[in-house]
Amino acid sequence: MTAPKKDKKSLGRLESIQKYFRDVRNEFRKVIWPTRPEIGSQTVVVLTTLVFFTVFIGVLDYIFSSIVGLVIQ
Repeated sequence: MTAPKKDKKSLGRLESIQKYFRDVRNEFRKVIWPTRPEIGSQTVVVLTTLVFFTVFIGVLDYIFSSIVGLVIQ
């Protein structure tokens, strides 16, 4: 019995998958990753923005629900 031969299509598909992952690895090498201090400062900015918009939307919700409550009565 002979081993089944792989057709060109499946071999090409495997090669294209390998090329894809090779290209991804090469692109990751080009990335300039942030330093720890940069990550810390960006985290503070994100959390501050999150708190600001949470309070802002909470205040708007309170105002609109008060207005709706007055209109319904």
